[in-house]
Parts: sequence; structure tokens; C-alpha cells
Amino acid sequence: MRKSRFTDEQMVAILREAERTSVAEAAKKSKISEQTIYAWRQHFGQLEPRTKKLKALSTENAKLKKLLAERDLEIEVMKEINRKNGRPAGASNAYACARGIPTTRRATAAPPPCPTSCGNPRRTRR
Repeated sequence: MRKSRFTDEQMVAILREAERTSVAEAAKKSKISEQTIYAWRQHFGQLEPRTKKLKALSTENAKLKKLLAERDLEIEVMKEINRKNGRPAGASNAYACARGIPTTRRATAAPPPCPTSCGNPRRTRR
């Protein structure tokens, strides 16, 4: 099979130029026949929906990567805050109550105190 003078990217660029201007002008500028442009259009016309889907997927992927990075940053900040409070990351109030570590109360209605003598707010045992 004969090798083409143009790469696929160059062919697509010539086709896009033919869409902006006339086929005759694009063919003359690229030094190819008009029939070649029509043949390329027939071949690459089937690929257009794929490129549009690929572009949409890449933009969606970029958005998801950004959301993931933001979420990871929030998790790291929460872990740092927990380390400063003297508790390991993900530790609950029950952990703090069992070890005598004071917990902070929220500005809203406070939960009932711990049934033990420490007075830390947490849920009662079932």
C-alpha cells in the first residue's frame, strides 16, 4: 500500500481549513486535488463524533481530577487538625472520652454528657 504524504493530523487540519474556506482554495493551498479532500472527508467524517466524545471525556476527566485533588486536600487539613487536637486521624469522641482527652462543644445544642465521670459529650451506650 502506498504511503501518504500527509499524516492524519495534517489531513484533519486541511479538512478543517476546507470547512472554513472553500474546498478549491484549501486544495490549491495544500497542492492536492479537490477529490482528495472529498475522499478524506468521507474517511475522517466518521471520526468526528469520536473526537468530540474524546474532548468531552477529557474535560470531564479534568474536572474530576480537580474535585479529587480538592477532596484530598480537605482530608489532609482534617488530619492535621486532628493531630493538633491530640487525637489520631478519624478518632471519635468515644476515643477521646476513654483516654481523658477534652473535646470541644459545638455552638448548637450540646449532646448529653458521657455516662462516665469525664463529662465529655458523646452518645450514651445502647
